[in-house]
Amino acid sequence: DTGPRLSLDHTHNKMPWLGWRAVSKFSFERDKKLLSTEWTDLPQESGWAYFGAGEVKRELNGDFTVNSMQLRGGHKKSTDHIDRSAFLQYDFSSVQGQERIPSSSALSINYGWTGRYFNNNTDPTRGYGIAAELGAGYTITPHREPFVRSLLRWQGFVPAGKVTAPNGSSRSARIALRAEGGAVVAKDSAVIPATQLFITGGDTTVRGYGYKKIGTRVAGDQVYGGRYMYVGSVEYQRPLVRNGEISAWESAVFTDVGSVADKAGDLSPYWGIGTGLRWRSPVGALQADVAYGLKDERFRLHVRLGYSF
Repeated sequence: DTGPRLSLDHTHNKMPWLGWRAVSKFSFERDKKLLSTEWTDLPQESGWAYFGAGEVKRELNGDFTVNSMQLRGGHKKSTDHIDRSAFLQYDFSSVQGQERIPSSSALSINYGWTGRYFNNNTDPTRGYGIAAELGAGYTITPHREPFVRSLLRWQGFVPAGKVTAPNGSSRSARIALRAEGGAVVAKDSAVIPATQLFITGGDTTVRGYGYKKIGTRVAGDQVYGGRYMYVGSVEYQRPLVRNGEISAWESAVFTDVGSVADKAGDLSPYWGIGTGLRWRSPVGALQADVAYGLKDERFRLHVRLGYSF
């Protein structure tokens, strides 16, 4: 989605003096440049660990290039199925070459919870995952206004019969369901940083549209992040039979829908429909889809490797 990428990752398992683990990353892509680091303490007996993180980023966000900085500090806990985190976050963003969208910053306190109940976290065929984020804070610049931000995600896989090959091998077909919704509640006068707004479209959200090309319309009908967002998807996945046996390939047909707006009543659906192939490779699922965006009236190819929730 964001073009060719050159990246460098570095892990320091025991930092001098502090003794924490540091994971740092530099990534240079056509549409995104990122420098980030996260420092994590050893977990306490309760399983909670303190952490601090920071990143600076320049990214094509809709039709604008957004420069942003984000700092986080708090504690988190990870178990077999559940991740939890509570943290204080500072956000700053500025839109390059665009005076009509002022620079903004905000400070917020946040809580995140993710539960994964899949049969396989990297290549699931059954189960579900659910994630929730809730934050409350104040914008700092250009003026102070309170806001609340929430995000809820869900992904599920439902068995839909078995495909049996002539040699007797079989594997279940399934329906993959996905839903996501978010909201930023604040006064109309509040200037929310771009990193706290919603924008969607692309390989992992609404296929048939460009990466981060579904958003609000500002400054001469250009795409930018909005305060309300929803995304949904229904996909039928079916194993393919080759040479009389179940192969590592699967076919898929799907419908995606999503929308972003600054007011909930202005949400207008962007539909995408398509078909594709899946290959269960040794390093994760390889997915190739051809999707048609009904609003853009054009076909797009979407390719991705691996799965994460």
